[in-house]
Amino acid sequence: MGLGLPAAIWVAAKLIKLSIPAATHGSPGERFLWWIAGPAIAEWLFVLGVVFVLRQRQLSLKDIGVWRTGNWRAWVFALFFAALAIGGNLRFLPRMNVPISSAFFPHGFHLAAALMMGITAGFCEEVLFRAFLMTEFANAGYGKVAQVLIPGVAFGLSHAGYLNQGFLPWLGIAVPTAFLGMMWGVAYLMGRRGLVPAIVAHFLNDATALPWISFFMVTGALGRTPG
Repeated sequence: MGLGLPAAIWVAAKLIKLSIPAATHGSPGERFLWWIAGPAIAEWLFVLGVVFVLRQRQLSLKDIGVWRTGNWRAWVFALFFAALAIGGNLRFLPRMNVPISSAFFPHGFHLAAALMMGITAGFCEEVLFRAFLMTEFANAGYGKVAQVLIPGVAFGLSHAGYLNQGFLPWLGIAVPTAFLGMMWGVAYLMGRRGLVPAIVAHFLNDATALPWISFFMVTGALGRTPG
């Protein structure tokens, strides 16, 4: 899954670029929205695949804890690491001439981007890499440490799409992403395999500063505030 998802995202992105002129020649906002549409489509298709696999086993998302709310320890743990990640990301916004408040109160296409990134990453990636993959490793007889570490590494590798920014920038994204995924995996286990705390924490992380950082990475608009 760690490498299959980037491949699916690459295919979806290529199809979008070939079929939608605005994805290549549109305004910076249009190009950015179409750029994040590729990963969104691929991830929701993967979730549908998980639903199909579970149905074949006479199971559902409920059985792997997707709708389970966990406990207070899981919430504190998941939100704590989300807050650390958000704080780390926020420091880049002043360098882009973007007010910190814009991360929490976006408008225009930035609001659409924040919701698309937050909802897709928060739900799809947590279903795929925490609820489903960790449950698969548990059912295969792996201990809790392996259940956290292996899907966490796969989660980091799944962000291989950033390799187009160069190996070192990608490594700077993949390593902390893998660590964050592991911490949300711990939260999933702490909450007795309840996924909601990790979903909410992941949503908050990906819907705040990350859309702005991704926007400047994709459009090359560093140093000026987009209209």
